[in-house]
Amino acid sequence: MRLDLPRVPPMPIPAGSIFISYRRDDTAGYARAIADTLGQHFSDERVFIDVDDIEAGRAFDEVIERAVGSSAVLLVLIGKRWSGEQPGQPPRIADPQDFVHREIAAALAKDLRVVPLLLDGARMPAADELPDALRPLAKRHALEIGGSRFRDDMARLAGVIRETVGDADRTAASTASAGKRRVWLTLAGATVLAVAAGSALLLMRPGRADVNGTWEAQVTYDWPNAIHAERFVFAGIGEELHGTASFLRADRGILEGTVDADGLRFVTRTMQVMGSDEKEQAHRYRGRLDGDQIRFVMQSEGGHTSHVPIEFVARRTAAP
Repeated sequence: MRLDLPRVPPMPIPAGSIFISYRRDDTAGYARAIADTLGQHFSDERVFIDVDDIEAGRAFDEVIERAVGSSAVLLVLIGKRWSGEQPGQPPRIADPQDFVHREIAAALAKDLRVVPLLLDGARMPAADELPDALRPLAKRHALEIGGSRFRDDMARLAGVIRETVGDADRTAASTASAGKRRVWLTLAGATVLAVAAGSALLLMRPGRADVNGTWEAQVTYDWPNAIHAERFVFAGIGEELHGTASFLRADRGILEGTVDADGLRFVTRTMQVMGSDEKEQAHRYRGRLDGDQIRFVMQSEGGHTSHVPIEFVARRTAAP
């Protein structure tokens, strides 16, 4: 039996939006955490991040161009791999077809407020390290976003953005939210009809472990006298997992996050320093939901020292 669901038109991009420009293999976890936090300040509808806001089947560059054109502020998330270094080749940021290059160049050409955000100790690129179209970026005042002071830094960033968009966003946000509620009501009605019609596709969709919210754990690391209270903030729908996970009590953006009916998996990254030598570490987490707790195994890889997997239990302290 075929059931034709009503087609939902694409959501408009509100004028005066906040565009988040980032490189996925550099700051994807931070991009999600920043988008979620700014959504609480300015509404989700006013924050453009490509993972959420580009519909299946639509041309990526077309939507990016439209979104930049509708934005008042562009945030450039700069981590230590932002330039996209490539062995034996110029960095990706030098390529005019590189999406990060195109986003920033378009914003600078439109004279938007462009705010560089330096993450995890990354430095601001000098003008002579940038292609011609992006050199004005080097003159823009940058803000540092640190894992250990994420909330305070985000409050400061929200204040900077509000200087540009003001409070006019609230009326538009209310209108957009009402529209979004109407869309969800339409979808909900269609879903009820589909279930009534015996839609096997809906019945076969995999479940998702109930992990959204805030969790805390006492973690004993594999070196002497290393017991730390860590905090995990999870969000997302379907198989997507995003948010922050602290390491040594410093919040880190979640990367490569996935969740299914049994549990969750994600990665965070830190820098390990010995003298003047700095190396990146990846921390790989696997968690299994067990009642009101998550049983984790975490393995640290890379850096200057080797580590064995550690196990710990996190307990929920706040619902989403």
